[in-house]
Amino acid sequence: MAGQPPLIGVTGAIGAGKSSVLQAFALRGCACLSADAVVHTLYHQSRVRDAVVARFGGQVLDAAGEIDRVTLGRLVFGDANALEWLERFLHPLVDEHMRTWLAEAQLRDPPPPLVVYESPLLFEAGLGERFDRTLVITADDAVRRERIAGRGGLERLAERESRQWAVPERVAAADDVIDNSGTLADLQDAVDGYIERYAER
Repeated sequence: MAGQPPLIGVTGAIGAGKSSVLQAFALRGCACLSADAVVHTLYHQSRVRDAVVARFGGQVLDAAGEIDRVTLGRLVFGDANALEWLERFLHPLVDEHMRTWLAEAQLRDPPPPLVVYESPLLFEAGLGERFDRTLVITADDAVRRERIAGRGGLERLAERESRQWAVPERVAAADDVIDNSGTLADLQDAVDGYIERYAER
């Protein structure tokens, strides 16, 4: 439909700074959502919480009775069957939420410059074709590891990365690439250039 803002699918390796990229887009008025935020929302729904507890037991609940994502992550990343069950359960719910959000975001008045959705498994899940442009965020390995270590995420890093496409595969599949090895100011400049390039299409 004429006048609709372009849909941009964003992905990248762990520690590439995808959240910072979304913030940079949001700062310029773009409609932004991450798959991780969708999952976080789903975990607060009683139907999801009850199903996860039924599968993994009360150990996955925190003191407030909510899903403890750190505990759940430790359980599933050490058990291929458990991870398969969780993904099979969550993916249809995430997909439904994403489709609804994308449709609503494109109809906002006034329209945002771009509608940006981020998923670490964008290509792996076969979502790339849903977007007008796909954007891969990259960063030097040393920079990525420093960021990951800073948030205590080096545990099981290799196992988590094994589920994702390698950087060259992502770059080859994507329409565009932004390197996020520098400062936040550098990133904002790159995002501003990206918006200027595609927002009026």
